[in-house]
Amino acid sequence: MANEIYEDEKAYKVESKKFTRYHDILEWIFMALFVVGIVTAALDITLSGFTPIIWFVLSFGVILIIICMEVSMIRAFLESRKKD
Repeated sequence: MANEIYEDEKAYKVESKKFTRYHDILEWIFMALFVVGIVTAALDITLSGFTPIIWFVLSFGVILIIICMEVSMIRAFLESRKKD
């Protein structure tokens, strides 16, 4: 029983490191897309054929991925703490 709890906590820590790494990468991607959207909107230009609203929609999609990852992380934490 105690060994199973230890293994669950160990698996949680490994998954936590992966989520943190991906989360950091996705935050940078979000900020880049959002800044490009602001700049293209301010200058009233299209960049690579994308209007500013497309850049904002892409950044919103990245935010949704980040939110889903956070929910998955909360779920993994709660499952690692679950006691039978």
